[in-house]
Amino acid sequence: MASEAAQTVQDRLHVRVALLCFMVLFLEGYDITSMSYAIPSLIDAWHVKPPQFTVALTAGSFGLLFGALSAGLLGDRLGRKPVLIGCTAVFGIFSLLTAFSTGLVSLAALRFFTGLGLGGGIPIAIALATDYAPLSSPRRLVILMSAGISVGNTMGGFIASQIVKLTGWQAIFAVGGLLPILVIPLLILFMPESRALTAVDPAARRATPVDLFRNGLALRTSILWLVNLFNLVGNYFILFWLPAILHAKGLTPSAAILATTMYALGSIICALVTAPIVDRFGVERIIASILCMGALCVLLIGAFELPFPLLCLVICGAGIGIGGCQHGINSVSGALYPPAIRATGTGWALGLGRIGQIGGPLVGGTLLQLGWASRDIFLAASVPAACVAAGMAMLGWLRYQHDARAVAEAADPAWNTGSSPL
Repeated sequence: MASEAAQTVQDRLHVRVALLCFMVLFLEGYDITSMSYAIPSLIDAWHVKPPQFTVALTAGSFGLLFGALSAGLLGDRLGRKPVLIGCTAVFGIFSLLTAFSTGLVSLAALRFFTGLGLGGGIPIAIALATDYAPLSSPRRLVILMSAGISVGNTMGGFIASQIVKLTGWQAIFAVGGLLPILVIPLLILFMPESRALTAVDPAARRATPVDLFRNGLALRTSILWLVNLFNLVGNYFILFWLPAILHAKGLTPSAAILATTMYALGSIICALVTAPIVDRFGVERIIASILCMGALCVLLIGAFELPFPLLCLVICGAGIGIGGCQHGINSVSGALYPPAIRATGTGWALGLGRIGQIGGPLVGGTLLQLGWASRDIFLAASVPAACVAAGMAMLGWLRYQHDARAVAEAADPAWNTGSSPL
């Protein structure tokens, strides 16, 4: 009876942690896309041209990059809970201040500082969810929790379209700032600190990026970084330029936006479909398979003039295969590293991936300026997905080899091949 009661408490605890992290990531998903939803109103209010917002968009991406790198290190040294609360406060406060921007310079500066909090909160939430995930299904919990970003991205458009009618573009950032500030008391009261981290000797809690390449982790860390980089290159390549390319192919602006929304919807569907099966069949195998499907869907978009309903369905398939696989990649990032360096490992994997977030739109813009045809652009967009699929397959093979070695050593401690660990 006592063991059953303890298991019930544990089940409730990991669900509570996952829900609180999901809530934070939902707000982050809204805030990350809030800038794009505000730009049309800002163009009218400030009488500036769309390209002039490139600096503000890029500043936010750099904030996400530096936030992920720094918060991961702090999360392992200071504790997950205080760093997550700090990141939530940072992006809430600076998002609220963004509502008082008076020009492009102040807007860019505030979006950079908002990005610091946004970039830091994601790896800490992944590390916390991984710390409390049940042993029977560790990756399912992280995938469902990570879907909060996609849900926030998708719901953000609907929310922004309604509240912008009230007081203009300021309302978009005011809501994006007030809600995280209101969530902070819930995190203080109900979010536990990581028991896996507190069990680590304080003297050992001095994580550095170098630790990610020790104890046989070097190859897997390198592949994980490349996987994140290529996946975010492909994701933001598609997200930023898909509406413009579809419009160039003959769709009206509203139809192009609606079709692109199906990509974000596919990301949510991916989490719901893959979460129940990844722990049974292997997350790397599942993600590699759906990435191949996503790459094929991207090729179909460019190669054929599809009827609009079928086009939306194929774009949704691309979102399932390319957009949604980031949730599975996040679960791999969390499970790959021991608790003492888990937030650092996740933060640096996502931080290096943010370079792809910056580079993806630049690659798309360059191809458009060079006059590439839509078919060739979509062909190029499928290449990163193929690279990520190959990387995930390699990570799956390495994990299989590592687990087989661990089982053999547990059965016979004297067993040793003499080879270096994976």
